[in-house]
Amino acid sequence: MTEPAKGRLLPSGLVIDTSPLRSSPAFRRIFIARTISIFGLGMLAVAVPLQIFELTGSTLQVGAAATIEGICAFAGLLVGGDLADRFDRKRIIVFSRVVGGSGFALLAINAWLPEPSVAAIYVVGGVDGFFGALSVTALMAVTPTLVPRNKLAAAGALNMLTVRLGTMASPALGGAIIAVAGVGWNYACAAAATLVTITLLTGLPSLPPDRSGPRRHPVRTAVEGAVFVYRQPVVRGVVLLGTLQTMASGVRIMLPALAATSLGVGPQGTGLLFAAVPCGAVLATLLSGWTTTTRRPGRSMALLSVASFLALAVLGLCTGLPAALMMLTLFGALASMSGILQYALVQAHTPDRMLGRVNALWMAQEVGGDSIGALGLGGLGRAVPAATAVVLFGGAAAVLGLAGMAGFGALRRTGPVGGDDAGSPQQPARTAAAGIP
Repeated sequence: MTEPAKGRLLPSGLVIDTSPLRSSPAFRRIFIARTISIFGLGMLAVAVPLQIFELTGSTLQVGAAATIEGICAFAGLLVGGDLADRFDRKRIIVFSRVVGGSGFALLAINAWLPEPSVAAIYVVGGVDGFFGALSVTALMAVTPTLVPRNKLAAAGALNMLTVRLGTMASPALGGAIIAVAGVGWNYACAAAATLVTITLLTGLPSLPPDRSGPRRHPVRTAVEGAVFVYRQPVVRGVVLLGTLQTMASGVRIMLPALAATSLGVGPQGTGLLFAAVPCGAVLATLLSGWTTTTRRPGRSMALLSVASFLALAVLGLCTGLPAALMMLTLFGALASMSGILQYALVQAHTPDRMLGRVNALWMAQEVGGDSIGALGLGGLGRAVPAATAVVLFGGAAAVLGLAGMAGFGALRRTGPVGGDDAGSPQQPARTAAAGIP
């Protein structure tokens, strides 16, 4: 057995692999820009609902603003997937961030007016949702061309870490800025953060997609992406099990009811319940080094998903706050590790010329799966007690996950991400060719 290096508290194979940051200057530049951008967007996540509620006093209008942004983001993912496979991805990323930063500046100006416009917040929020999705799709598509294929899981873990840390810290930062200086300065800080990201991104090299295939109509290329996902057995298995995983994230809507009924805790305890899942995700991401070397990533991903569903089922049986926090933390950790492997498998089994469309479909199912899960759990919670609903949902998801794992033989058998082509970051995945029409 290999001994840990002297002076290390944990073996190097367990701690998150940061080698993509050292080996790829372009990936490092994107990573820094993405981290700054996430903090800016997290501040907006607090500012927009607070300002709308202060101006209207209506939770319905707050929900409407979030719905509009979500619909625009979904459209942006679908459009962005095709654009990322047609045009220079660097230009798409930079242009989208310029539009987003301009929108943040307009929100700041609107907030400083004597009578801010609610309609302007709706419009700018929708525009930012659309162009933000364009940017994310292009960013996802370029990563496999910047790092070796055997480092895709490490790159995915690093990206996930920034998202988790940003969603934990940036809302608190945004709230503090609003409390001290007002909502307008919150928007201004987000605009300034975007300006920094644009400066970093303009230093990237040109990032054109593989244009070796024939030019086709956008609708036909979108259909081609969907057909590829359906026919490529590994990607199909990842997307279907990934949808089930994102549906499980809808459990958050049941936490207030669980806190009030099964656990008997107040607002402070409820806040701890909401914090437990991202805390578990951050911890798992920091200890995700093993995901880059697992010999059966598809099987590991499926088992992690099933284990996370079982953690939810046990959550519904908990009658004390410590046990509930433990199960939610475990759920967050297991779902996070499964997500890292999902990312690596999708990138490794998709050819470069289709990365934009396939990533767009994968992210779209995440958006849709979360909404469907939240709606389903909410409806189930009206029919049975909250704890029973969580037990039934978690148990059913585990059964479906096991059935999916049994049915997706190619996913179970797929070998280490990277394989023989691991040393060539620019080389398209050979295993993805099967199933392309």
